[in-house]
Amino acid sequence: MRNIKTDPELSFLEERVLHYADAFGRTLPEMRFFILDQQEFSSLLMKSVYPVSPVNIWEGKEMVNTRHRIETGQESSLYYEVVQTGRPSYAYLNETNNAMTQASVMAHVVGHCEFSELNVMGDSNNDRTEWVIYLTQKINMSRNQMGHKNYQTFWNACESVKTLVAPNSQYNLENSVDTETTMAQADAAEKEEKSLLSSLPFSSTLDNMLKENKKAKDRLLKKEQMRQAKSETLSRRGYKLRAPCQDILGFLREYAPTSRGEKYILEYMYAVNCTQDFVARTQIMNEGWAMYWEKKIMTELFKEKACKGIVEYSKVAAGVMYPRPYFQRNPYHLGYYMWEHVEELFRDGKISLDYVEETDLEKKNNWKKEPKVEPIDCMTHIVKSCTDYEFLRRFLTTELVDKFHLNRIDKRMAEQLGLKADDIIREDRRYVWIDPRPIKEEMLGFFVHMYRPRIYIVDVDYMDGGLLLFHRDDSRPLRKDWIKPTLKNINLIWKGAVCLLTKDTLYTYSAGTFNELRAAAPRFDVVVERMQNGEKPFRAK
Repeated sequence: MRNIKTDPELSFLEERVLHYADAFGRTLPEMRFFILDQQEFSSLLMKSVYPVSPVNIWEGKEMVNTRHRIETGQESSLYYEVVQTGRPSYAYLNETNNAMTQASVMAHVVGHCEFSELNVMGDSNNDRTEWVIYLTQKINMSRNQMGHKNYQTFWNACESVKTLVAPNSQYNLENSVDTETTMAQADAAEKEEKSLLSSLPFSSTLDNMLKENKKAKDRLLKKEQMRQAKSETLSRRGYKLRAPCQDILGFLREYAPTSRGEKYILEYMYAVNCTQDFVARTQIMNEGWAMYWEKKIMTELFKEKACKGIVEYSKVAAGVMYPRPYFQRNPYHLGYYMWEHVEELFRDGKISLDYVEETDLEKKNNWKKEPKVEPIDCMTHIVKSCTDYEFLRRFLTTELVDKFHLNRIDKRMAEQLGLKADDIIREDRRYVWIDPRPIKEEMLGFFVHMYRPRIYIVDVDYMDGGLLLFHRDDSRPLRKDWIKPTLKNINLIWKGAVCLLTKDTLYTYSAGTFNELRAAAPRFDVVVERMQNGEKPFRAK
């Protein structure tokens, strides 16, 4: 690995890319570019795009296989873009690429870094890479203290739980767990109600005369009892669940009874995996934004002849943005053309009340009015305020579904999917097209659970200090071969009983014993209501 400043040609291209990014008014953190060889690139990908990682058997095995594939020509190790956003951001260039490709990667990185910096989900933070490097050093120092077997066992357990991370969920740690800090904030808000409680009349005669006072008194007395129950739990544990917690890995990181070495491993796992939720919820906007600015910057570089190869670049870009059907959506293709469409809407003044209220169809079809605000400023505002769900809900139309070929399927794939003649609206020698109207709703449905099971912690004192997990029923049953090993690994981290409640079964793992019991799980909304009322969400009969 070497700094880009060691290569005069690439250093010059970096300067020109950043010059045009500044000229276009982009908001960027500090970006640091490094050049890697093939093996270093492969190693970087094994390390979740960080320059270092703790020693672990899985990364080592995968790296041996990848190295063999590269050496035997089975894998080219040609990667166009690898970036770790943050402040500063780190971007890595493959030394096997030519100068034109390196320039396009740097221009693409500009879009990613700005998107992470501005987006409403707030993916960019200070010293992310440096924090991972620090944790790696701490973990490697702790390995000897933990012992190799204990270290490997605990690492493997954390590996199996790393997908249960949801920092941006409605039911994240902040919204689900009461601590001494959050209780102190709540106490300040309740002082006024407590003073009202003490001033209410307690005479039975007056109670009968003043019905409203009695209702208020009962309500406030109940809240006071709940507050005292919370305080008792906080004094015993330091936290209390007030709602289901979907960020299971984050909860274990904060509250599992771990040694110092185990704590570092959990911190590391969370640091390198917590961004997967951001990627899933913003990939279309993010990749489209990066392609949008890559094209603009590369156009300027070709104009000033800073680099050559415009025909080759056009071929590569066309390949990267090749359309795929909606269930295999290509975020580069869909994101880029969605942003172009949005820019056109703002440029023609079509996102306005006048346009919406216009009843003359001919005027509407030929609408073109000078915008009051620059389109790029409006687009930047969308970056700051939307995720993919809202972006598609607002701007993807049935006409665009057809225009972008989201409803186009290769005939061989159509046969594998079992499409019938009634499902097809037109076809040619190679493709068939299906009805575009339901596709938008299908795509929006992805963001409900992203095809993953939704699992929550709903009780931290089940079976005398055990965790109770709840699988939210969405007609997607859990894999049977997943349940036992996952509960076993969470049990190892939590050091107590772990149970999982599904639609009709309660799975338990405690003291090395796994059991299945028939149980009728309540609905998720019932669980939420019970927890808000300070009740147990589930009691086995």
